[in-house]
Amino acid sequence: MSDTRPEHLKPQDFDRRAVDTAWNDFVGGTPFAANTARSLIVDSWERCRRNGIDPHTQRPPHIGVGEPFENLLERNAELLVAASHTWEVLSESLAQSESVFVVTDPNGVMLDVRGNEELVNAAEREHVGPGYDWSEAASGTNAIGTALALDAPTIVRSTEHYCVAAKIWDCAASPVRDLSDGTLLGILDVTSIGDLSGSHTLALAVTAAHQIEHTLHSQELARSVQLLNWYRASDPRWHDRAAALLDRKGRIVTTSMLSPATLDSFSEPLTITDGVPCLPGDNVARITEYIAYKLPADLRYPGREARWEGGVIIVDVPEERVREAPGRRRPLREGVDPAFVNITTNNARLVELMRRAGRMARANSPILLTGETGSGKELFARAIHDCSTVAQGPFVAVNSGTLSKELAASELLGYEAGAFTGASNKGRRGKFEEADGGTLFLDEIGELPLDVQVHLLRVLQDNVVVRIGGNSERQVDVRVIAATNRDLEADAETDQFRADLYYRLKVLNLVVPPLRARPDDIALLVDTFLRRLQGTYGLGSKSVSPDLLTSLESGRWPGNVRELHGLVESMYILSDRPVLTTADLPEDFVVEPMAAETGTAVAPSSAPLVEVERDTIIAALSRQRHNMSEVARRLGISRSTLYRKMKHYGLRRGDE
Repeated sequence: MSDTRPEHLKPQDFDRRAVDTAWNDFVGGTPFAANTARSLIVDSWERCRRNGIDPHTQRPPHIGVGEPFENLLERNAELLVAASHTWEVLSESLAQSESVFVVTDPNGVMLDVRGNEELVNAAEREHVGPGYDWSEAASGTNAIGTALALDAPTIVRSTEHYCVAAKIWDCAASPVRDLSDGTLLGILDVTSIGDLSGSHTLALAVTAAHQIEHTLHSQELARSVQLLNWYRASDPRWHDRAAALLDRKGRIVTTSMLSPATLDSFSEPLTITDGVPCLPGDNVARITEYIAYKLPADLRYPGREARWEGGVIIVDVPEERVREAPGRRRPLREGVDPAFVNITTNNARLVELMRRAGRMARANSPILLTGETGSGKELFARAIHDCSTVAQGPFVAVNSGTLSKELAASELLGYEAGAFTGASNKGRRGKFEEADGGTLFLDEIGELPLDVQVHLLRVLQDNVVVRIGGNSERQVDVRVIAATNRDLEADAETDQFRADLYYRLKVLNLVVPPLRARPDDIALLVDTFLRRLQGTYGLGSKSVSPDLLTSLESGRWPGNVRELHGLVESMYILSDRPVLTTADLPEDFVVEPMAAETGTAVAPSSAPLVEVERDTIIAALSRQRHNMSEVARRLGISRSTLYRKMKHYGLRRGDE
């Protein structure tokens, strides 16, 4: 099997003498055999020659000591902290080797060099130390500078370096990126005076870079959580005004009461100048006030306290400009509590469900969530808890389907010492007591044994718990949210579920729609999943082709959002291409054809599914006299989805 990896990632035999001969010929202007040096190295030598680098005298320059370098360290403090964690993992092996561990800024300036103390001191005498610029334009061909030039992991061996001063080194380097947006943060490099072990050292550099990326990403997620918590819990003066919550890069996290015309102002991250957010000059909106977010002590780095870390901007839009703005309408997520930020949707029905859930959260009554497996019931439960009056209390989740009949009661209610064989001699609290002052989420409530349902009913009615094997009543204050994918009303009629418990749970009821009822969300969900997967696996940015998106929008999705996520994750990992296509779909993926008037599944046909869907669209076009809005409504899809499907099937408005 041939090796299809890029040249800079392939393990190759290294002929030092042949490369040295090629370098001498290149510097002397003499032609040499093409296969004596890797093409990426020769390309780099060409760039060095164009940049006027003298291979015999050029040495890496130093940016200076004192304030310039201290400012550089401050700007890259988080990268250095994350790299220190990675060094701790590698230190035992690298400290005993002839290698040093190097971290640079995004321009190739060395920030830190770690390793054996004697070797680190020797390396600095050879300009491998903090403050030295190893970009290709400053120091010629080398792993750091060439990795920057190629935007890819790179290994450069001794004689492959362009400058004579660097030919004592072997080095392997890999870029370090912000996993949320792909921004280059720096370079991780392993440099050795002795021979490197080829692809193994490059793999070490790549692995170390990925570890740093994930450390930084975890810290970024912690900041986002802190930022959202601050937004929800702080002075609510912006909650009833046109406002936007920005992260530290000027990107919108959530908004309230902003019109579509105003939201157009935020298509790109806002510029932050001296800690002040700025809108572009030609804009319908203006910022009347901003409230900066202060970084919690546990997330601070040297110098970070004074920097912009995000905040809320209050936006004012002149009324006459608003009236002029075309298509002005109520923002889709207006009135939705920020606690629902993790529910990804553009579906009006689901957004209204979130508004309703937010209103339900104000009371302490039980809530029953019904919906198919994987449709997002637990996301709703957690969001309801987060925006409720008991948000500061615990959120305890229990999957009732995993509780055996023998242990279900003791799991929920707890037990006293010696209550049954195998019980702890100290007794144990149950889930109701663990959730005291907060929310107990009972997933798959329909699977709870009938005799345990009696205990649950009493807790709901009297707010007291009696542990198994005990007599004393314990007062609890618990908000119960139950979820099921079963028809509890039908189960109650057939005595498979207690009717009195069903009606007690159904005080407030939410029906979460299945994914096939909101196909317009699939493009948004897929995009969200791909960005998260890039952060998790670091396999690069990927997108989906129009034909694949059409197929996904026509899927049956019995497992709903959970199934879609699993499918996208599988394709992301297994595909080597930046654009996923229908060729990446598993063989068992099934398309659900649409009914001509309802958008529901049709009866099986001997025709291929794609032909059934194509004919369905043609029939609807004819029946509705090519009124595209009406055709989309009748088919139960959006106009944008209709146009995409028509393009996929090669249809035009006049086709019948």
